[in-house]
Amino acid sequence: MSNSGTIVVASASARPYARAAAAAGYRVVALDAFADADTLAHAAETHALDYRDGGFDADALDAVLSGLKSSAPLGLAYGSGFEQQPALLSLAEQYMPLFGNPVRVVRNMKRALTFFALLDVLNIPHPAVRLQQLSQDDLNNAAWLLKKSGGSGGTHIRRVTENAMLEPGSYYQQEVQGIPVSLLFAADGSRAQAVGFNQQWLAPAPEMPFRYGGAVSHAEMPQGVRKQLLQAAHKLTAAVGLRGLNSLDAIMQGDRLWILELNPRLTATFDLYEAADGGLFQLHLDACRGNIGQWPRLNGQACAHYIFYAPEGMPLPADFDWPDWVADVPRSADGIACGEPVCTVTAQAATAAEAVGLMAQRVRQLVDALKQAC
Repeated sequence: MSNSGTIVVASASARPYARAAAAAGYRVVALDAFADADTLAHAAETHALDYRDGGFDADALDAVLSGLKSSAPLGLAYGSGFEQQPALLSLAEQYMPLFGNPVRVVRNMKRALTFFALLDVLNIPHPAVRLQQLSQDDLNNAAWLLKKSGGSGGTHIRRVTENAMLEPGSYYQQEVQGIPVSLLFAADGSRAQAVGFNQQWLAPAPEMPFRYGGAVSHAEMPQGVRKQLLQAAHKLTAAVGLRGLNSLDAIMQGDRLWILELNPRLTATFDLYEAADGGLFQLHLDACRGNIGQWPRLNGQACAHYIFYAPEGMPLPADFDWPDWVADVPRSADGIACGEPVCTVTAQAATAAEAVGLMAQRVRQLVDALKQAC
């Protein structure tokens, strides 16, 4: 592609955006928590920043952005790592433009009081929410989850087994049984257009029963559910002026749908649709400028990815031959601590079911290979 200039991409895992931005023709500076081998391969510069409690360290981010100022980047495209601390986006904006929603939109859409009140005004169904201590009737009549505003990846979600004290910045949400689904969409400030419909799954751990495990694109779901997801995206875009790529997470139960949250940023399902020429990343930049008229040719196959977390402390042989269907490859042989992400297993096929089947087969194959190598 004929693009030029430097783009900064910042996310807990920047690899998919760094790869796409480079494919679109930009010089890429990647900021994330891992600096995996494939991120290093796609970016001209990579900076691993201290990351804890769902966000970047403000001082570390400030230092890196200050150092980049002289190279006059076109802007910063951001993923996860900012919603719990929107002030980090304000900090970034002191150095360069943001490719994404304005700070006020991120702050408001990740604040439970504002977001769920807006869903009510727009007549968008969602599970019941409590912003105050649960009553005994609440506990007797439903199962509840405790969530942290601005949390991502599901690591912050806990089941309420008793009426625990509500922490600042948290809220209760009624647990609804069903299938986790999502919509990835582009918005130009007034209207939304679907990129793709996805099914998600969990990778539960004892302390993180709702940890994100992965997703598959081109998911099969009733047409009515697709319509509800897209209508919700349209309403929210028109109400708050969403721009760029965003996603809606929801629970599907037959033909019924409940919206769980809006992610007003680049998300993990971006990776399931990205084309070889970086077209989806360019769509994000164009949509941030108010243009979704130039629609890219996206990956037409169903794509699945699975985040493989270490079931126990794992040494990683320095000479391990990672398959080409593995992404986010660790760059050191220091080993991976129990519960930490090892890599991402990917698969493509004609249908979502076939992609998931191939992905599961590859996960088993990778586990066996790692056991033999260790």
